[in-house]
Amino acid sequence: MEIVVMTGFLGGGKTSTLNFLIQDAIDQGQQPAVIMNDFGERSVDQYFIHEEIHIKALTNGYICCTFKNDVASQLHEIYLEHQPDIVFIECSGLAHPLEVYDACLTPVLTPIVERMRIIGVMDASVYLNKEDYPQDIQNLIVEQTQFCSHLILNKIDLMDTDTLLEVVNQLEADYPEIPYVLTQYGEVTLNEMPEQAVVQQEKRSKTHGALTQCFHEFHKPIKQSALVEGLKQLEGQVYRVKGFVWVEGMDQPCIMQYVPGHLELRPCNIDMPSYLVVIGHEICPKKVNSTFDGIELAS
Repeated sequence: MEIVVMTGFLGGGKTSTLNFLIQDAIDQGQQPAVIMNDFGERSVDQYFIHEEIHIKALTNGYICCTFKNDVASQLHEIYLEHQPDIVFIECSGLAHPLEVYDACLTPVLTPIVERMRIIGVMDASVYLNKEDYPQDIQNLIVEQTQFCSHLILNKIDLMDTDTLLEVVNQLEADYPEIPYVLTQYGEVTLNEMPEQAVVQQEKRSKTHGALTQCFHEFHKPIKQSALVEGLKQLEGQVYRVKGFVWVEGMDQPCIMQYVPGHLELRPCNIDMPSYLVVIGHEICPKKVNSTFDGIELAS
């Protein structure tokens, strides 16, 4: 059984990449399985997986902290019940990949794990502007990058050629020993990322600083204009908002994805309650809930 650990900061496109890798594994005649660690009370990302495969969702914590002890048992259970050829572990955007790697190397798994890879998926613009983030976030991005066996520089379609060249030059200077792939929408295959040894470097601090997650549930359809206005009102550094919302005038819920400057609402045929998970730096859950309560009153 092969294990592919997927890491990278929030909004880099890990789930889109995961979908391509799952399909690639299936096309190669492999049976895949997935373990997903979503930072929030409920898993959102697991509903983005297109293929009907075995998925284990771990929520409300980091694999490296709350669920590290569960990873080995989940992998063993998946192997006994489904005998997959390859297991993808998608980490939360706030997780530390070496902890996940360590959890996969327990004695009980040694006889069944043939090889492991750590793949880092990053938004090219985030990597270019990483120094704009608080120091603890910069440290996290570095740790999520430096231990990878392969890097995926994603969303290159959102920048011009000169800027992309600047990002590539910076990446090559920072990590000359790590091979990388340039992608749009996370479109990549396993063959583009041959197995490499994990780079062994000194571990960095595991602090998450003032990173906060807030869960909010809506009880009725929301006006799209009110939702947009509410997102603008969120205080602190919001990195990611995702979930499901019933938009007024639509007959099915929408999958919502938001990073600063970009909102995506996509209708889906999954009968889900309406809720959002907000992840950010120095955000106040009470203020977030108050803002979203205001959205509901305005709808």
